Amino acid sequence: MSGITKSRRVTISELDYLRLRELLLVAKQFAVNQLAFINDLECELERATIVLPEQIRPDVVTMNTRVRLTDVLAGKSWFCTLVFPGEAELSKENLSIFSELGAAILGYSVGDIIEWVSPDGVKRIRVDMIEFQPEATKQYSL
Repeated sequence: MSGITKSRRVTISELDYLRLRELLLVAKQFAVNQLAFINDLECELERATIVLPEQIRPDVVTMNTRVRLTDVLAGKSWFCTLVFPGEAELSKENLSIFSELGAAILGYSVGDIIEWVSPDGVKRIRVDMIEFQPEATKQYSL
């Protein structure tokens, strides 16, 4: 992993898990320049607790979740939506699961702080709130 420090298991829906596993198979063949993020995501999936979509708590970051994050050290907050790589370019607020931060927040809950060492130094990001989560509204096909 590229320095992401995580001390507890994260929760991922079975549907997200299957989609991400399939995406990783393709990405390993074609996305050589993003191999570190691919490896980070693969490690997350290996250590995650996998549950049915209807068992995901509404405060957990899943794919297509719109979330407010805060950089704890800088005190800056913003909204973003965790998306698959092809959707990341559609909006500045879309955060690819293949990005360092995208892989870091998947499966974490409101109130959690994720810490890792990046080339820019230590990062501490807090999950502040979830504005929209597909599982909470039973939209499992997003």
